Amino acid sequence: MHRLRSSVALWCIFLLSSLVSATPAADLGLLARRTSQKAVECGVGAPHGREKCPAGQCCSKFGYCGIGPDHCGKGCQSNCITEKSSKATQCKPNSSAGRTVGYYESWASTRPCDVYLPYNIDASAWTHINFAFAVLNDSSQIAPSASNDTVLYKQLMSLKQKNKNLKVYIAVGGYGLGAKPFSTMVASKSTRTAFINSASAYMDKYGFDGIDIDWEYPAATDLGGSSADTANFVSLAKEMRASLKNKGITITVPASAYYLKGYDLKAMEPYLDWINFMSYDLHGTWDSPLLAQPHTNLTEIDEALDLLWNQGISPGNVTLGLAYYGHTFTLSSSSCTKPGCAASGAGTAGPCSNSAGTLINAEIDTIISQNNLKPVLDKTAAIKYITWGDKQWASYDDSETFALKKAYANKECIGGTMAWALDMASLNKTQGVCRAHRRYTTLLS
Repeated sequence: MHRLRSSVALWCIFLLSSLVSATPAADLGLLARRTSQKAVECGVGAPHGREKCPAGQCCSKFGYCGIGPDHCGKGCQSNCITEKSSKATQCKPNSSAGRTVGYYESWASTRPCDVYLPYNIDASAWTHINFAFAVLNDSSQIAPSASNDTVLYKQLMSLKQKNKNLKVYIAVGGYGLGAKPFSTMVASKSTRTAFINSASAYMDKYGFDGIDIDWEYPAATDLGGSSADTANFVSLAKEMRASLKNKGITITVPASAYYLKGYDLKAMEPYLDWINFMSYDLHGTWDSPLLAQPHTNLTEIDEALDLLWNQGISPGNVTLGLAYYGHTFTLSSSSCTKPGCAASGAGTAGPCSNSAGTLINAEIDTIISQNNLKPVLDKTAAIKYITWGDKQWASYDDSETFALKKAYANKECIGGTMAWALDMASLNKTQGVCRAHRRYTTLLS
């Protein structure tokens, strides 16, 4: 993700990622209708050769692809799935503990407060840490997104002294990079080879154990992609596996049916170590009508995962996303504070994340403490929410709701969890923001 080096710009980019990377699981397919009204996507009236939906999605009676009763129920035209797909049921009781992946955002080192550096990370808590992000240059080669990133690389690698089994991956892409650089890179064998060679050299130079491809999103023509991306991405995965041998290779995918249709996951699965599933941002200020809804509702996550199960993806090859941040709203009325109440807009930006509509968990912890709040647990949705101040409302996750989501992952035989992002958690108060910032300045000098 190529970004300006101010915290405001960085978090604006992250917010844009949130706006696009997921649609409400309960209404998958609506984004397609909002985005293009020119033609139906499938079934009667669809362009020749596109009558059927991508694998795992039903063609609704209105000619749109998705899952759930609105698409697969009465009037469904093709790929109709009347029952939840079967998947692996035999696994270890604690399958989701098989891997714990945490993303570290480079811009967390330059926030105005709640600064989070690699040395703040509890190395024992993670099996894998993904550094977000590296970018692609004009030659389809990997490059740092900022000059100081290589300093942060060294700090991350030093965590291996505390956890000898820790693996550190470089995550390439992010929403801010856009779809076009990836689309250009995968379009020919020569540019794919240039990328793979640069990835191998980059990992060897800085000590990375693997690579995570966060392409948002293949075949997304509205974001600069091409319809050829789907097949070309499979070719890239196959060629990466042949060339990178024992290096880790993962991809990160959205929970949106509209954008997930650009991936041929079943064809890619043999070449990947696992698939990171972004099971968050299911609701936000882009919804219409605007309601205060939790963005990590487990009921909706369960439905969104059918997009993978319906394709025959093995649950053990899926890593369930956990959000270390909340979505916030300004309520329309202080008398209606439950999920589903009307909202008039985004919540007030936090002092550290500086993005209206989101708060990192460190900021939420401070708000709870300063306002002596008692969060409300919705056990079915596996979320918590709070209200405070001038009609401010936030839904978020903490250790209690993470435990509920991990229990669900174990029941579904999901092979691990991943955090976006580990640097959004509260620091040990004894470390302090000022001390952390001083150390960061010293390390860069």
